[in-house]
Order: sequence, then structure tokens, then C-alpha cells
Amino acid sequence: MAGEEYRVRENTGNPAHPSIEDVIDLALARAAEPRPPDHPEEYFDRYVQDAVEHAGEAAVEQSIRLSLTEGLTHRMAGREAFGHDDYLHGINVGVAATAYLRELRDDSPTTA
Repeated sequence: MAGEEYRVRENTGNPAHPSIEDVIDLALARAAEPRPPDHPEEYFDRYVQDAVEHAGEAAVEQSIRLSLTEGLTHRMAGREAFGHDDYLHGINVGVAATAYLRELRDDSPTTA
């Protein structure tokens, strides 16, 4: 999604798009109960689970908000949310959140 807004309701104003809260809720739910190891996107759940275990849900939420609605790169969001030396969690959480956003958009009746 380089060079374009993440298509969450807060960025687009489109009520058919998922809200940032939808993305955060899905991320935290998947972290609490990851999909089975044979699922092709299970690693996203583990990324978020690792970040929650390392720094807590509030840091994960902050990282997602900074990436998807504030326009920070995943790395910069990670530095802000997890600390200067733990930015890798931000990259992983940002990648997972982007996948969850895509999933939520694909599941919605209108994805315009």
C-alpha cells in the first residue's frame, strides 16, 4: 500500500470500510487465539502474539493506530510504540494489521 492511504474508515470517511477499532479487535483476538499452524497466514497471529507478550496490548494498539491512521511507517510506529531498539515488533505488527485490514475489507459486503 505504499503511497496510498490505508483504507480504514478513519482515513477514507467511507462507512463501508472497516474502522481502526475493527482491525485492532481482530489483531488482539488473533493474538489471544492464533489460527492453527497449518493455516497459511498463521504467522501474522504469532507476530502480534509475540508483540503482546513483549510489550502488552496497549503498545500493539498504538503501533496499529500509528501505522494505519497516522501515516507512520511500520518501523517508525514500532519505535514509538515499542521503543527505539524494539522497532521490529512494529514492522511485524504493521504487516499483520495490513493483512487483517485486507481480510476485513474482503469480508465486507461493499469494498469500494
